[in-house]
Amino acid sequence: MSGVVKKMTGQSGEKSKRQRAFLERLAEAKERLAASIEGLDETTLCQEPVVDEWTIKDILGYIVSWNEEFRASIAMILQGEHPGYDHEISRKDDFSGWNRHWIAEKRRYTLGQIMADIERDHQQAAELIEGLKAEDYRKRGVTPWKDAAVRRPEELAKDDTDTVEALVTYHWRHMNEHIRQIEVWRKRRDR
Repeated sequence: MSGVVKKMTGQSGEKSKRQRAFLERLAEAKERLAASIEGLDETTLCQEPVVDEWTIKDILGYIVSWNEEFRASIAMILQGEHPGYDHEISRKDDFSGWNRHWIAEKRRYTLGQIMADIERDHQQAAELIEGLKAEDYRKRGVTPWKDAAVRRPEELAKDDTDTVEALVTYHWRHMNEHIRQIEVWRKRRDR
């Protein structure tokens, strides 16, 4: 996906201050994730529930699935489209359904496949950040989790849309949310 973004924007060369800051945040989240699971064996990663019935392996697959959704939405917004009009997930039940679908889909993966997905995901997010032009970050679109995806108003208000910049930041913000859950679980477990 990020190759498509790079091709569309034609960005190359030196990184902007924003790109450097975003790449740093992305790298910090990846390092924090690695630290949060360091020393855990495969059985623990794949079988021990951390949040409800979700294991760490489930959480990692879920993070990758959402990041793929963020990047797909960014690509559509850069093409002048509204990804929320393609599909919607803006209601609580819809979020739960998507999350269950992604968890079930990734449960078939081995831990090695999930860890490779995490690496690929990080690389694609970094390439995305490197490929965006300054003006791309300001572009807006209706995303699948916005109410406007359901309502489809004739005129869009600012709150009906997300910026590309917000979608980029979701990569590490969402990851950090789930890393915190793993860290809390580890503290309870290690007592």
